[in-house]
Amino acid sequence: MARFVGVSSISFGMGSVAGEETIKQWGERIDTAALDKPDIIILPEIFMRNIERSASKEEKISGSELLPEGGAITAFLSRKASQHKTYIFASYSRRDEKGRGRYNSAVLFDREGGVVGAYDKVFPTIGEMEGGTLPGKEAKIFQTDFGRVGAIICFDLNFGELLDDYKSKGVELLCMLSAFRGGFMVPAAAFRNQIFIATSTPGENSVIVDPLGRTLAESSAYGRIIFARINLDSQIVHIDQNQQRVADMKKKYDQYVTNEVAMPAVAADLFKHLRCEMYQRILSPCRYLLEFRKQNRDEEKPSGFK
Repeated sequence: MARFVGVSSISFGMGSVAGEETIKQWGERIDTAALDKPDIIILPEIFMRNIERSASKEEKISGSELLPEGGAITAFLSRKASQHKTYIFASYSRRDEKGRGRYNSAVLFDREGGVVGAYDKVFPTIGEMEGGTLPGKEAKIFQTDFGRVGAIICFDLNFGELLDDYKSKGVELLCMLSAFRGGFMVPAAAFRNQIFIATSTPGENSVIVDPLGRTLAESSAYGRIIFARINLDSQIVHIDQNQQRVADMKKKYDQYVTNEVAMPAVAADLFKHLRCEMYQRILSPCRYLLEFRKQNRDEEKPSGFK
């Protein structure tokens, strides 16, 4: 079967301290997002604070959570991930194990509430560093039960070398937990790297974008929680002079292959487990959307599948 993955993004204000009321509000938001049965829920940058913004640098460092045990925020997210059997990606302050400072981290929780790992913002702003935030080292890939996931945080989007690092490491879904929307840079990054990108910002214009830079879902003042189902078994392939081959493929595999054209380019979305000579010949530059679906779990796979 193709890997269809449900992605939810929550777009509400950031930075309230982890008190009883804040935890209650975010719990209700996550509960609402979970109604779509997503595989992963994404929250904005510093969606919740460990300590007041007015605290001193030293207080902010000491108040940050030390993973994997964590504190109130970690316990809350672990509980929600386990409750809804979904991955959750959330940004909050993580204390350095050696006591050198703190990180602005995107922490990934698995479906049982366990901490999978943390990506540390590689390019914090000057203001963040002056407040004791340390820069992370590199792109990090997390293997989930549905694919390879990575994260960037806000200002990171401005640095192409970080996106190149993710691309070289085989990221399939890049989650941007952010305080700024990113604008045209988000679909441009998705198109350039041919990956899915999902963003979560504190308000409007959070997006879920496909590898051709097309917006699948976008938040607004009228809808702060968005959802899209994406196919991670998708490929972008060239259509020039390959129209007959695509027609032959559809004729051979019938309903198991669908195609979609996106102008002016042409898109491709094909189940990767299709191993046939025809598919290999089509995989050259341009874009034709070919999506291999298994309509029913009980149906037999067509010949050519492994």
